[in-house]
Amino acid sequence: MRRSILTGSLAVLTAVVAVSAGAAPSKPTDRSAKLDLIERLQHGPQILILGDSRGREAQPSYIQRLTGHSAFNAAVTGGSAPDAWVFTRYTADLFPHQQRRYIWFVSAGLATNIIDPLVETDPRSQQYLAEVAKYLSPVRISAPLPTDTRYHADGSIADWNPSYSAKRAAKLQAKAAKLIALIRAQPPVATPLDPTRFQLFEHLLGYMNSLGARPVIVLNPIYPTVLAELEKHGNPVAATSLEYLDGLHGRYDFVVLDCEDSRKWGGTDYDWTNPTHVGPANMRRMLRYVVAHSEGALK
Repeated sequence: MRRSILTGSLAVLTAVVAVSAGAAPSKPTDRSAKLDLIERLQHGPQILILGDSRGREAQPSYIQRLTGHSAFNAAVTGGSAPDAWVFTRYTADLFPHQQRRYIWFVSAGLATNIIDPLVETDPRSQQYLAEVAKYLSPVRISAPLPTDTRYHADGSIADWNPSYSAKRAAKLQAKAAKLIALIRAQPPVATPLDPTRFQLFEHLLGYMNSLGARPVIVLNPIYPTVLAELEKHGNPVAATSLEYLDGLHGRYDFVVLDCEDSRKWGGTDYDWTNPTHVGPANMRRMLRYVVAHSEGALK
């Protein structure tokens, strides 16, 4: 099968890209806030959590209960391969000679090589981005707003305890219906894969392997009714992403866990903040599945 990536209606499930970056806000962003927290750690985390906003829900304390290893959540809103590279390298330099494991949450289509301007301008990031400059995209996304999220010292979201109500459930269903309508209006199609997009992704896998780690890549969940609509069209973004990852196993050592289907890991239909983000209870259910099926990579 030809390797390909998805374009079209699935773009609604990923970040929107703009070509120019605004000025950096004076208040902290997710990225600077989490770099600050890593810098303040007394001991290096034995498990580093990477990814986008979907991975922010993972609680390091719960992962420690499951594995016995300390953890830090370095997932950030809109996070992609450059963010994962910076957090991985920064943590390795601050806490050298320490065995570390990695859980990397990615959406179907996988991580891009596009830089967030707040990563680029943070002085702690610049040396690491310079190391991989040849892999980075010339495109820049618009500067994000300062974060309004408070974090615990382990990078987890503070005060995150959503309530469940009929009104909230109705809003969730309405958002899912809008995504389904978009998919029906513009069914997903596949286009040839651009290998330059994944050079940094592969470089990071190789770097983790060089440290003796076997990263666990988790494909993020999608709300059941939305996933069912995608599957009517063959869900090509997930299919080609998994095919691409399968082709990397000859060169890199890693585990892939496809968690798109929440039924696989016992998720409920109501513990979601929106159709692409699970709530904390579903995240704990998924983490139990991830640890149990990580083939020993998190031991």
